[in-house]
Amino acid sequence: MKLKFNSDGKFKILLFGDIHEYYDYETSPNFKDMQKLMNAALDEYKPDLCVLLGDNCSSEHIADKPEDFKKMVEALVKPITSRGIPVASVLGNHEHDYGHEDEVVAIYNSFENVIMRNDAPAEITGNANFKELIYSSDGEKPVFCLWFIDSNNCHENRDISHYDYVHTDQIEWFEKECKKLKEMNGGKPMPSFIFQHTPVPEEYELLRKAHFWELPIAKRGFNSHSKTLYVGKKGTEGYVGEGPCSPDVNNGQFASWKKVGGILGAFFGHDHLNDFSGYHDGIFMAQHKTAGFRAYTDGCRTCVRLVTIDEKNPEKFTHELKRFKEFGLKCECLSPIFRTISDRQSLLLHIAGYAAAGLAGAGTLTFAIIKLIEYFGGK
Repeated sequence: MKLKFNSDGKFKILLFGDIHEYYDYETSPNFKDMQKLMNAALDEYKPDLCVLLGDNCSSEHIADKPEDFKKMVEALVKPITSRGIPVASVLGNHEHDYGHEDEVVAIYNSFENVIMRNDAPAEITGNANFKELIYSSDGEKPVFCLWFIDSNNCHENRDISHYDYVHTDQIEWFEKECKKLKEMNGGKPMPSFIFQHTPVPEEYELLRKAHFWELPIAKRGFNSHSKTLYVGKKGTEGYVGEGPCSPDVNNGQFASWKKVGGILGAFFGHDHLNDFSGYHDGIFMAQHKTAGFRAYTDGCRTCVRLVTIDEKNPEKFTHELKRFKEFGLKCECLSPIFRTISDRQSLLLHIAGYAAAGLAGAGTLTFAIIKLIEYFGGK
């Protein structure tokens, strides 16, 4: 398939994060509510491409029941593909869990209008490193590149890092391919986006250490950042719901983006509660929360993000978030409390729980309150 800008010079990309669907999808109210969001977003935005940011469907039984996995993927993407819209996907860490990544990629790629493959040589780390070009509205010239990078699973040595990172050989392959694109683009770096599951460590550059009076709304950093409580910096938009779960080792991926040039933005999944975004060193980074209800969520704050690129001025791309209830949807899978209160009330309830725990200063109480919130949230 050939992606190209529309006659109006626009190209719209709709993002879905961490759906985490399971084999009981046919009877699951979680799946039905996720599809409500997907259908509403597709009808309203009419995107030119959808992107799944990984951890889409459990591959637990893919070895002994590949057809069941294929049917689940088909059910997941059907609202998109039935409208004739292409959909691309990256691998999430959980798609690596059972060691059948090649089978996962092959099944996704077996569907018409579904894009997941491996363009990198077999010896390169990862199972789905690839790119898609967007051509000019006349279809003659590639003018934009979408990169889909496999951010792998957990690190083999948890003393070094909890989560793995994009490896050096992947970065070298990426840089070689960028050099080819530069030559194709008349010696200028081709404007590009990055899509991958696990965020880079530089996401913490969008946050800062919380002041004392901000502690009730601050979030503890993950792993090597766990001694600090964070809030968004000035200029960072969106909701910081948890410490970004990036690798503890910085292997230079962000530095590579700066080196090759042309990387305008990067979009990540993985952290189900975060939807914050902002610029660091001239590169836009956006964290995308879950679009589903299967894994941990915070009420009806599940959302989608629309990114619109302008063919004549790609650096001025726009983006917007829209949450489940903002589409006028009613949720069936959550408990009555989180089904009826507003998104803002949902957030305030979380903040109140963290504030009470912080004032009490007791780890046990913190745990208990969070678990109560999770329980009443229908997780």
